[in-house]
Amino acid sequence: MMILTNGRVYLDGAWKTGLDILVEGEKIADIRPGGTCQNGRTVDVQGGYLSPGFIDIHIHGSNGSDVMDARADSLENISTFLAGNGTTSWLATTMTQTIPRIQSALHTVSEYMQEKSHKGAQILGAHMEGPFLNPLAKGAHVEECIIPPDRKTFEEITAETPDIVRLMTLAPEREGALEFADYLKDRGIVVSIGHTKASYDQCVRAMQHGITHICHFYNAMTPLRHREPGTVGAILDNDSATIELIADLIHIHPAALRLAVRVKGPDRTVLITDAMSAAGLRDGDYKLGGLPVHVKDGAARLKDGTLAGSVLTQNRALRNMIKIGIPSEDVIAMLTATPAREIGVDGYKGKLSKGYDADINVLDGDFQVRETFLKGKKFSK
Repeated sequence: MMILTNGRVYLDGAWKTGLDILVEGEKIADIRPGGTCQNGRTVDVQGGYLSPGFIDIHIHGSNGSDVMDARADSLENISTFLAGNGTTSWLATTMTQTIPRIQSALHTVSEYMQEKSHKGAQILGAHMEGPFLNPLAKGAHVEECIIPPDRKTFEEITAETPDIVRLMTLAPEREGALEFADYLKDRGIVVSIGHTKASYDQCVRAMQHGITHICHFYNAMTPLRHREPGTVGAILDNDSATIELIADLIHIHPAALRLAVRVKGPDRTVLITDAMSAAGLRDGDYKLGGLPVHVKDGAARLKDGTLAGSVLTQNRALRNMIKIGIPSEDVIAMLTATPAREIGVDGYKGKLSKGYDADINVLDGDFQVRETFLKGKKFSK
């Protein structure tokens, strides 16, 4: 038994003192008043903040590696880097590429997930960002590989990995997209609106079909205008829509971040990184999904200036959001409980609660990650 004591515990959306977290094996055994359990190894966190481990449901790579490398050592490298920054679980996110390349990436992720001896953050499944996007909102995706939504093509891509896709981003205005989305939902896959030129009305129809997760809100979608509210307006107008935000203060202005959170609230906002291989490394030249990317002053861009993912970490996103005036208690929810619910793992991830995985961060007074426990084991690089 490990007893985490003398911390401020994130419980029911608030920081609470005078509590101990009891960890038995990989699980949280209980949360009790401080000092009521003496039968175990005590870890004094010296007043630190104890939060659930962060969950990143939209990330392509980091530390020089990319999910599209389709290599186990790349996934291990990313997982280790993430754990060092407080992210304990993630969805390996693919890019729009040729069908064989996406197949290979998903196959590698599936095999990696079956192994139990890996170090670092746990992969919970895959997020397919494309290839069923709108080429007019392609962002950093390869236009030649963007194709219309098609059930047969999806089944071809996932034939050997039918159960690992948890999230699929598509453009809902494309012909057949809504019927395809119904098929995905029947398979338990969360469908996400993204890389879209949908009008307000088209987006409303998509959300009426139950497509209420939103890929990197504001980015690569039709903006809000007073006579044509666009995709952004439709999402802000729908209480059921849950948005992803990239809080690197480059993709989105602080005022727009505050506005989105004010409208949606922490239970409908997920902080993602959309990080690419340059995260954790110096400025320079890299690749994302096969496209050349130049990173300068923390911004990753294609040659034409288009933003191409980010070099963000979730720990940095936490501190950025606090810096612009969002309460820390709300930001923690956006990094933990809300993403867990969105991908259906909220029965064992995303909370400090009895029976949940003991994925726990110790944060200092500046909300820097000081220590991370992965299923009860202290992470060390």
